[in-house]
Amino acid sequence: MLEYRTNKDAPSEFPGGIETRGLPAMALIFHPSNGGHFAMSCEGLGRWNGIPAWQVHFQQRPDKPNTTRAYQIGRNGPSYPVALRGRAWIATDSYQIVRMETDLVSTLQQIRLFVDHTVVEYGPVRFKSRDVEMWLPQSAEMYSDWRGKRMHRRHSFSNYVLFSVDEKERISEPKRERKATKQIESLGLRD
Repeated sequence: MLEYRTNKDAPSEFPGGIETRGLPAMALIFHPSNGGHFAMSCEGLGRWNGIPAWQVHFQQRPDKPNTTRAYQIGRNGPSYPVALRGRAWIATDSYQIVRMETDLVSTLQQIRLFVDHTVVEYGPVRFKSRDVEMWLPQSAEMYSDWRGKRMHRRHSFSNYVLFSVDEKERISEPKRERKATKQIESLGLRD
């Protein structure tokens, strides 16, 4: 999943020079390749915005690698993985994630990260070019206490683009060889 911004990824253009990335990818916690990295349990049936939804609690397992979230200090500086726990509301009729909240499993003293709370709201996005509908983030709010600064960020997501690459293989004689063969035939040198 690629994430593009209108500011050409210049961290200096973000408030306080701190760039927030990866919020659209939070639902990948439930992807089969990541799901085993989390302990998950269903807390029961609830509702979100009038929609019946299963409430699923998740927490990063300490014996598994953390690939979901990290804080990076500077463009080329060290990266600090952040273990997350949280809750997802999953629609009972479609099994789509409609809301997700995450928090730190524990603080990161080495970078003075004490709070990292994120709320992501999901909704349907229709891609007419492929006649496909996907549930993707509509908005996200992030609250943090990092290096003595408290921040609240609000994001809205739009202009999603669905792309794919199709490859068709066509096997034929190399062009150079065909040209040489035609030249030989024109000279009458071929058997």
